[in-house]
Amino acid sequence: MRRISLALTTVALIGGAALAAPAQAATAAPQRAAAAKPCNADNAAIYTDGTRLRTKASASSGVKGQLYFKDPIRILSKSGKWDYVQLKAKSRGGLPKGTRGYVAHANIIPPYCGGL
Repeated sequence: MRRISLALTTVALIGGAALAAPAQAATAAPQRAAAAKPCNADNAAIYTDGTRLRTKASASSGVKGQLYFKDPIRILSKSGKWDYVQLKAKSRGGLPKGTRGYVAHANIIPPYCGGL
C-alpha cells in the first residue's frame, strides 16, 4: 500500500498521467502496431547517380539506361548481388515508368519499413 501511495505522489509531483492501468496499456499497443507502415519493397530508391539499369544480373550485360539518386523503384526479386527492379516513375535519366531491369544491390537505398 505504501508503494502505491509513493507512486501516486511521484506522478502527481511530476505532473504526468504517464501511468496507465494495465488494461489501458494493453489496448493501446495494438493501435500503435496497426498505425505502423508495413515493410514492402515499394519504398526503395536508387542510392547513386549514374547507376546502370542492366538487362541481366551481370556487370557484363547490356545497359538499358542510367538511374539517378532518389529515382523511385520497386524491388521485384533478388539474384545474388543484383535486384530485379521496376521504375515507379520516369527516371531522371529518361527511362519511362514501368521499365524493368537489374541493378547492383549496393546502389539501392533499402525499403523504408518504419513508422513514426
